[in-house]
Amino acid sequence: MKSGRKSSSVDKAFELINAVSESGRAGITLGELANRAGVAVSTAHRYVTSLLELGVLDRDAAGAFHLGVTLITLAGQYLEEDNLRAAARPYLLELVELSGETVHLGIPVGDHIVYVDKVESAKSIRLVSRIGSRAPMHCTAMGKAVLALLEERRSAEILARSHDRHTPRTLIGDTLLAELATVRAQGFAIDDEENEEGVRCVGLPIMNTSGQPVGALSVSAPANRFSVEDCRRLAPTALAMAADIGRRIGYTAPRNGEFVPH
Repeated sequence: MKSGRKSSSVDKAFELINAVSESGRAGITLGELANRAGVAVSTAHRYVTSLLELGVLDRDAAGAFHLGVTLITLAGQYLEEDNLRAAARPYLLELVELSGETVHLGIPVGDHIVYVDKVESAKSIRLVSRIGSRAPMHCTAMGKAVLALLEERRSAEILARSHDRHTPRTLIGDTLLAELATVRAQGFAIDDEENEEGVRCVGLPIMNTSGQPVGALSVSAPANRFSVEDCRRLAPTALAMAADIGRRIGYTAPRNGEFVPH
């Protein structure tokens, strides 16, 4: 019964949000919302109060309700992610053909990198990964590529929570800070069996119009056939692809080619 009440409340909240969305620029009054949802004005007021506090709805000076900044931001993030996947897809295909290894596209979510697309290697022995799965930032190639270029405060927040050693080679503390400085200088990161033993990766950041990392590419393979030297040899070409993806979503790289966090 409790579950049913929860579902009903969620349904009603979405009904109110949809009504506001359909009202357009004019907005919609509380009475009109109650009528559309088939509830008492007092009930509509209770829902609307919560939605206002969450930023899902906004109210203008005349008392009419509009979609709030939280909802608009979430929609923008979805569109940006979808735009990123579309822009990156041809490069993923090109990079897997060039390297012969599995290529991933990831985005930062909280303290993690979430895989949003991939193209698998055609080789019989290859990595197993799943779109939608997540991995920690501090010990993955994509994660370090992003972490090195985040705003200092955001990076520090993540690093303060990044103490887990996933393998004996995982970097933490001052060693990780030194590694991130190297990543900033060279523009790419290497996961040298730091997240999973026997797996090596190279990761490249993808920047948005504000000069912030919104995603990353990685090439991943069994360590016994993908050396650190292989990662370094592949990095310049992959880095150029990541920059092209950034330009496709509206980012223009600095003319001197330096990777400087904004």
